[in-house]
Amino acid sequence: AHFRQRALPPIAPVRHQPVLPALPPAARLVPAEGLPGDLAAFTAWWLNEAAFTDGAPAGRIAPRGQAGAPLMVLVDEPEAADGADLLSGPHGKLLDAILLAMGTTRDAIYLASALPRHTPAADWDSLARAGLGEVLSHHLRLVAPQRLLVLGGNASSLLDHGTANSGQTLRVFYHEEPRIPAMAAPGLDTLAARPLRKAAFWQAFLDWTGTDAT
Repeated sequence: AHFRQRALPPIAPVRHQPVLPALPPAARLVPAEGLPGDLAAFTAWWLNEAAFTDGAPAGRIAPRGQAGAPLMVLVDEPEAADGADLLSGPHGKLLDAILLAMGTTRDAIYLASALPRHTPAADWDSLARAGLGEVLSHHLRLVAPQRLLVLGGNASSLLDHGTANSGQTLRVFYHEEPRIPAMAAPGLDTLAARPLRKAAFWQAFLDWTGTDAT
């Protein structure tokens, strides 16, 4: 018997993936000559430094307050609806209510954000490698507040208080000199959406400050 040989399907040519160039290292946020040495100069640098976000200064919002404030509040980033002032939207209203319950107002604190503008889906890991934590630490040293309240897991991670990403409220000491009593808590969006977290935050704040709730 004769067997008819079946034609084999054509062999597709092997296509080699092009060798892509290595990704450049993340641009450093800290200039070679160092960060500005006083708060006014740092704020001007903060509002114009091209290495932040896409380099455009539009939409950036300055921190507010004076050096040596009794309390510094640090959040991850401005709100999407912010205009000239940091946290002028719904999260800002919640912060104002929290400050009022604390017996203070924005005028008496220093308010800042880890990023200078609202940045959806920010690449926080790349920003950390680029030195954003170093920028925040420098900012904190210039302000030298009596206490530090960090609202947001990304900002707290940049200051080595990363477990706040779990949603816990933590009492910590900012580890550089001068040592600053600090508390790391979930962001205002989380506190607004989860009443139990807000209640836990408030109790932790009372314990942190030694305040009697009654």
